Amino acid sequence: MIRTLLASAALATLAMPAFAGAEAEALIASTATRISDPAKGHQAFSQSIDVPTVARFTLGKYANRISDDERQRFTAAFDNFLTRSFRKHNDDFANSKVEVIGSTDRSATDSIVETRVTPADGDEKTVRWRVVERSGEWKVVDVEVLGLWLAIEQRAQIAAIMDKPRATIDDAIDALNS
Repeated sequence: MIRTLLASAALATLAMPAFAGAEAEALIASTATRISDPAKGHQAFSQSIDVPTVARFTLGKYANRISDDERQRFTAAFDNFLTRSFRKHNDDFANSKVEVIGSTDRSATDSIVETRVTPADGDEKTVRWRVVERSGEWKVVDVEVLGLWLAIEQRAQIAAIMDKPRATIDDAIDALNS
């Protein structure tokens, strides 16, 4: 009986997934350091985000209702939107101290990393980053600041546009570009 119990425990340990935390935290720590560089912050931010995945998520139920060309145009507009948003809020990160506080693993390939961002003015903010691993590479798929998750918020806004009668993907693209 004890042998069976030990064997079961050993098998359960082997079947448990690896935790994402350490790799996810390392990605955010590295990205955060690079983002705080006023000259190169945007590039670091762009390289760390899985824009096609986030854009597809943002489209929600409409992702499968549009053509590949429309999806590509939306993704490009979404990438430009993210770039403008980062530049608009660049001061929140430029020359800031970004400290990884910890992480919560949702699975072996999905983690929420919590950071404390302290700008020069000392107005500390908590920023959470959802990171996922696909094909051996970790990427950011959402960022939460002041209680709002960017991708989730954008998804609601795009749905509100696309749910209107006779709305097209061009309406959603126009909203991202304005």
